[in-house]
Amino acid sequence: MVTRISKRTNFTFSVKRALYSGAVLSALILSACGAKAPAPATSTEEAAQVSSGVSATGVVLPPEEAMLSFQVAGTVVELAVKEGDTVKKGDVLARMDTRQLDASVVEAEAALAIANASLDKAKTGPRPEEIEQAKHDVAASQASVAQAVAQLDAVKAGASQAEILQAEADLQSAFLAQKIQQDRYNVANGTAINASPAFQDLLPKGGQKIDPEAVEDEGKALDVANMNLAAAQAYLDKLKSGAEPSDVSLANAQVWVSSAEQAAQQAYLNLLMAGPRSENIAVSKAQVDEKEAAVNSARASRDKAILKAPFDGVLSEVNIRQNEWANPGQQIAIMASGGPLEVETTDLNEIDVARIKEGDPVTVTFDALPGISVTGKVLSIAPRASEGAGVNYPVRISLDEVPDALRWGMTAFVDIEVDQ
Repeated sequence: MVTRISKRTNFTFSVKRALYSGAVLSALILSACGAKAPAPATSTEEAAQVSSGVSATGVVLPPEEAMLSFQVAGTVVELAVKEGDTVKKGDVLARMDTRQLDASVVEAEAALAIANASLDKAKTGPRPEEIEQAKHDVAASQASVAQAVAQLDAVKAGASQAEILQAEADLQSAFLAQKIQQDRYNVANGTAINASPAFQDLLPKGGQKIDPEAVEDEGKALDVANMNLAAAQAYLDKLKSGAEPSDVSLANAQVWVSSAEQAAQQAYLNLLMAGPRSENIAVSKAQVDEKEAAVNSARASRDKAILKAPFDGVLSEVNIRQNEWANPGQQIAIMASGGPLEVETTDLNEIDVARIKEGDPVTVTFDALPGISVTGKVLSIAPRASEGAGVNYPVRISLDEVPDALRWGMTAFVDIEVDQ
C-alpha cells in the first residue's frame, strides 16, 4: 500500500517536471530562431499546482471495533455466541466457572445489608421497648447493689444471738443422735455395758453369734453421726468467733461487681435517652462504605470471568470453543459496531497531516471496486503518530455513501482537499 502511494506521488511530480523541462526547451528553440518564448511558470505557481491536495492510502473499518479477552485464566464453561451473531451491549458472550465468585458476591452483599441496617438504627435511635428494657435492667442492678451491701454489713456484724442459740440447739441434737448411734453400734458388736434399756433386747443371748453385716451397717451410721456432730460444733465455733477476713473481702468484691454493673446499665440507658449521636452515625456510614467497596470488589472479580459485549455490534470472529482453557489477554472474539463503514489512513505523514483539518472534503476510491468514487469528509485526526515505520498519523474519514459491496478490511485511496 505504501509503495502504491509513492508511485502515484512520483508520477505527479514527474509529469510536472517533464512539462516544465519542455517549456524551457521550447523557449530556447524560439530564442535561437529569434522568436519570443512565453515565460515559464514561476516556482510559486508550480508549488501551488503540485500541492493542491493530500493523498494517502487507507483501510475500510467499522466505526468501532474491539478485541475481547478474559482477565483471568480458566475453563470456558459457557459459550453463548458464534461468528456472525449480532449482540447487544452487556450480552454475555462467554463465561468461566463463577460459582465460588458468586458466593463471594452474595456474602459481601449480605454484609452490606447488615451495615445498612446498623446505619438506619443509628439514624433513628432506640425503640421505646429498648428504653423500657434498659430502665428495667437499671432497676435490677440497683437491687443487686443493695443486696450486696446488706450482705457485707451482715458479714461484718457477725452472727446474731438467735443464730448462736440455733447453732447450740443443732449441736445438742447432733450430740444426742451420735450418742444413740454409738449405743446401737455397741449393741451390734456385743460391747454394750451401760446401754439404754431400750437396747437390752438387742444384746446377744446365750451364745448367740454377732452379725458382721449388722456391725458394718451400724458402724457406717455411727461415722455419719460423728461427722454431723463435728460439723455442728465447728459451725457454732465459727459463729462465736466473728467474721473471717476472707468473708469480708468476698462480700466487698460482690458489692464492687454489683456497683459496676449498675453503672454500666445506667450509662447505656443515658445513651439511649440521648437519641442518635453523630459519631455513631459516622461510624456506621464508614462501615457501609467499607461493605460497598467489598461488594464492588467481589463483583469486579466475578466480572473478570464473564465476557460481555462492550457495545451493540456483530461478532466477526470467535476463537474459542466451550470447555477450552483460556489465558488472561488471549483473544477470544473480535466484534465491530453496526454503524456505517469508515476509512482510516495508514500512511499519512507528519508533513501532510499538518495541512488538513476536521471537516475537509475527501474523495475515496477502492482497489476492490474499480470505477466507484465516494465523497466524504475528515472525521477525526489522531493526536499522536501510530507505531511502525515512519511518522504517520491515522485520520478517520466518514463516507457520504457506503457502496453495497464495500467490506471491512478493503484498501482505500483518499484524496483530501486542503485550503491553498
